[in-house]
Amino acid sequence: MRSISVALVLFSLAVAFGTPATAQSVTTTSPRQPTQVVFVCEHGSVKSFVAMEHFNRKAEERGLRSRAVARGTVPEPGVPESVRSGLRADGFEISGFVPQLLTAFDVNDAALVVSFDQDITKVVGIRVRHLRWDNLPGVLADYARGRDAIVSQLDALVDALALGDSP
Repeated sequence: MRSISVALVLFSLAVAFGTPATAQSVTTTSPRQPTQVVFVCEHGSVKSFVAMEHFNRKAEERGLRSRAVARGTVPEPGVPESVRSGLRADGFEISGFVPQLLTAFDVNDAALVVSFDQDITKVVGIRVRHLRWDNLPGVLADYARGRDAIVSQLDALVDALALGDSP
């Protein structure tokens, strides 16, 4: 079942970006700028923050050019302690992070926007590919369970990016 899900993600990304979907896609290297992935949740400090940190680690480990940012539709001034301690336990240095509002500028610079339980279609429009990762387990209620659900989604996304380095 997971291989079917991964195949569907790969196919939809290929169709969206006009890339032929083949089983033997070749990753190309070019001097182009890194592609930006924007993760969006309500406060910009929970699911999107967890996704950003784990995505950036996975992308770096895989040698991908993509990098992520976290944004919120109604950002909080800080990160909840349960999220801070969960990310620290996962080995992330998070002291300088400040939640930020999602803006049109973020979307203009993005290759992909992923939202968590937020309707951001007015901001995203049709300018950029938008994935909705709704109804995942809460991170505040159970950090490990919420993180694992996000990381599972990220694994499929990073695998797709590794095939073509374009979300």
